[in-house]
Amino acid sequence: MRTGTTGTDIAAQSSYGGTPLMPPNSQSWGLYRGTGLPGATPEEWPEAPAWRSFGGGPELPPPPVDDPYARAVLGDIGQPLPAPPDEVARVNVALHLRRPLLVTGEPGTGKSSLAYRISGELGLGRVLRWQITSLSTLREGLYDGPYEGRGEGEHGGGIRLGPLGTAFLPYRRPRVLLIDRLDRAEISLPEDLCTVLTAGGFVLPGAGSTDPRVSSHDDPTAAVSLPDRAVRCRAFPVVVITTTGERDLPPDLVRRCVTLRSRRPEPDLLRAIAANRFPSKPGRPGPAPDAVDAFVERAAAAEGPVVERFLDALRLAADGVLGAVAEGGNWQEAVDTLWQWTAPEEP
Repeated sequence: MRTGTTGTDIAAQSSYGGTPLMPPNSQSWGLYRGTGLPGATPEEWPEAPAWRSFGGGPELPPPPVDDPYARAVLGDIGQPLPAPPDEVARVNVALHLRRPLLVTGEPGTGKSSLAYRISGELGLGRVLRWQITSLSTLREGLYDGPYEGRGEGEHGGGIRLGPLGTAFLPYRRPRVLLIDRLDRAEISLPEDLCTVLTAGGFVLPGAGSTDPRVSSHDDPTAAVSLPDRAVRCRAFPVVVITTTGERDLPPDLVRRCVTLRSRRPEPDLLRAIAANRFPSKPGRPGPAPDAVDAFVERAAAAEGPVVERFLDALRLAADGVLGAVAEGGNWQEAVDTLWQWTAPEEP
């Protein structure tokens, strides 16, 4: 993905992918620490820039705190993955400026999980996830309905806000919105998205009630009032947009974002991933250290995305498959066999 060169578009260099151009340290000024652990964030955030303040209201109650997907995405929160200093700095720049974060990288490099790390650490509640496909439209992200036979004056109004629309409701603290794999969309969607991100909200079309009641993406029973049919944020959401970089995104969108490139994991990070995903438990030991080292070596030498393949191989090793294959034979050959079994099919 070509993004040009701006103050927030210097190629990111993580501690696993090279030496940072300038060693960033946002510990003294940033909200986000990159620990993945909650409880270290001040209740009050720095004031938003005047040009990123939208004044939505009235203020809504806090969103749901529980997130059924966070544990599956983040693994063992007792052993959070280390965050590269440049990633921490860029997240904090996005938070301070109320700008979206555009994260580019190959599959399995933690692009989507960053949204969950931010939300968990800053206590921002359930992540709103919008999984993009080639058929996704702006309306799908904003709202669905109304439906025939359900008037706008009824409970929920027949209109349910999508993840994008819900993110711009007037909560006191920002919601976290994950727009996953935006590069899958037709070109019109990223262009249309710019309008909502710039305006800090949108207006429901139509000639129905001027004060409809709508439900939200994560609370279908809600009845949120929308005076003048307008959805306008009180706190601009934390927007994390991910892409593999296979297709260019419109320059108008890219220039509105703080950009971050997630790097291919190197051996130390792969070992941290193994410890996070296979914590030692009574009666359920993880893969043996020599198996972790062997698969780290193969992952480091492999081409293409490796994290999912690496975890699959460790799962087989932890389940005793490696020992069974190696019984009566060569252990290194057994490692190679498991590694081959987890390889993607040849086209």
